[in-house]
Amino acid sequence: MKQNKSYAAFLIIATVFLAITFTPLFANERTLDAFGREDGIFESLTAVYLFATSVLFAVGFFRLRKSSWLLKLSYAGLALIFFLGAGEEISWGERIFNLDDHNYIRGINVQGELTIHNLKYFQGDDAIIPVSASQIFTAFAFVFALIIPLVCRLSPKVAGFIAPLFPIMPLPPGILVAVTYIFQKAMLRLLPVLPGLYKHPSMPIPQGVHEMREHGYAFALLASTIFYFSRIWAAKTAEAGREAQGDLANPGSILAVGMDNKGDKI
Repeated sequence: MKQNKSYAAFLIIATVFLAITFTPLFANERTLDAFGREDGIFESLTAVYLFATSVLFAVGFFRLRKSSWLLKLSYAGLALIFFLGAGEEISWGERIFNLDDHNYIRGINVQGELTIHNLKYFQGDDAIIPVSASQIFTAFAFVFALIIPLVCRLSPKVAGFIAPLFPIMPLPPGILVAVTYIFQKAMLRLLPVLPGLYKHPSMPIPQGVHEMREHGYAFALLASTIFYFSRIWAAKTAEAGREAQGDLANPGSILAVGMDNKGDKI
């Protein structure tokens, strides 16, 4: 019951926060530039969220030694995926560290950046796949944070099969993925029919909206991961507490720790 109240409070606060993140769309040009442009506030925060998520899975890989090797392999894979996502989001620091002269893929990148997801093979007329990186990110966020947890909530058998193989995120934070999707769809339909609300003279409406959408997805993924590992650490702490109580209830087990196989003190 206490956990449900915590989830409910978090969802309310997080939903208000995500709603506020879309308000720069109604602000003046300078404010929207600060939040929605390349290397702006939202893009930088998205990279920070993805990197933090990567670190959490890396810590889980090294610290949760009793987990199955397949689950640990999933942790390692997810740590790598989120790290790549963070790097791609800021073009691997190309503009931050002035790496323009070392961008050897500029000629085949539709945005002239040091990124893989903007290569002409993935975007534009020469694309070899029918979906964009943005669509792949959306699908990943939904499947990872919302669909898998929902299916596992509805089917304990599926949950029992997946749990040793792949992390099952808690469902409530994953709802924020759907909340973000609804907000961005609402903005894409509202702003064109009410042009007086959108005041930026050169930035297309979808550009600003998409940066805010990606920020929302990354925030939801980080929140899901934090809740996931918090639940694991809480369970480990409770287990350690039960073991300690068992030792107190059985003083012989405590004495045994200080004896070798012959019964002598160590």
